[in-house]
Amino acid sequence: MSGAVARADDAVRGAPLSASELRRLSLAARLPVAWTASPRRRRLLVLGLAAPGFVLVAATPLHRALALLILGVLLFGAALQFRRRTEPVFVRAEAADLWPPPTPTPWRHPHA
Repeated sequence: MSGAVARADDAVRGAPLSASELRRLSLAARLPVAWTASPRRRRLLVLGLAAPGFVLVAATPLHRALALLILGVLLFGAALQFRRRTEPVFVRAEAADLWPPPTPTPWRHPHA
């Protein structure tokens, strides 16, 4: 089973980015680079996005509101959907040396 997963992962990394994936990558570039620079930081970002939804679902016995439960499930699902749609794009962009974007050098005054 792990061999099949490794082959699928290699196929994902070797394929060129499509126009929609490049568009997703440009949208993700609006986030601070420090948040998306590594897979570990992207996982932490998803945990941060999923936390409010998880808290709403876990606190259902306290608030007993169906609307808040549904909102929590939707927020949690949105965070997981964000991860599912963006992580393969980040992996392929890293393989093609498109991500992380080059960091600009700080501008220095020429007379300083």
